Amino acid sequence: MGTKIKKVSLWLSALVLTAGIAMQAHAGPKQSPDSFITAFGDQAIKLLSNSSSDAAERSRGLRRLLIKNFDVDFISKTVLARHWRKASAAERVEFRNLFEDYIVTVYGRRLGGYSGEGFKIGRIARKGDDQAYISSKIVRPDGPPVKVAWRLRGRGGKWRIVDIVVEGVSMALTQRSEFGAVIRKQGGKISGLNAKLRELAGDRDKVENKVAAKAS
Repeated sequence: MGTKIKKVSLWLSALVLTAGIAMQAHAGPKQSPDSFITAFGDQAIKLLSNSSSDAAERSRGLRRLLIKNFDVDFISKTVLARHWRKASAAERVEFRNLFEDYIVTVYGRRLGGYSGEGFKIGRIARKGDDQAYISSKIVRPDGPPVKVAWRLRGRGGKWRIVDIVVEGVSMALTQRSEFGAVIRKQGGKISGLNAKLRELAGDRDKVENKVAAKAS
């Protein structure tokens, strides 16, 4: 009888331990979503408004900042939607790498246009432990404030940005629509989209330097 009780006790202990590990694995980031976005916004504004660094240096800094804080893998799948499932492993890898450059250029251009302004956090809506939607305003001295919302997703215990909504326009949905149109024109082939992104990547440095120079 005592042996059976010990076995049951050990089994229950193992079950509780396993459940605890599972809960930790799925627990959301410890950092609050608003503090994450505030830190990101402050770093972006500080970087882009730093007149002591040249355009190339700001461009490199912006790339590091965006790649660190954006969930590129998740956004890649989101913007390709059903086309992601149809793509080959090689096409997915190439798209992901090209899309990283695209994010730096497009999102950097958007953020570069708001350098030097004030950044204020608004309403925060959470869905579970690993999703958050934060409204904010970029206060400009020479114009009306710009409404910017951020959609976050928890990954590896840290928040990552998966979409920016500027004045009600989702950049992820816009990219999905634009990429879908390119794929349709290319006969439904992801390789056609990758070819277009390679063309854009050829002018990447020029575009990034131009974006970073706007804060000079």
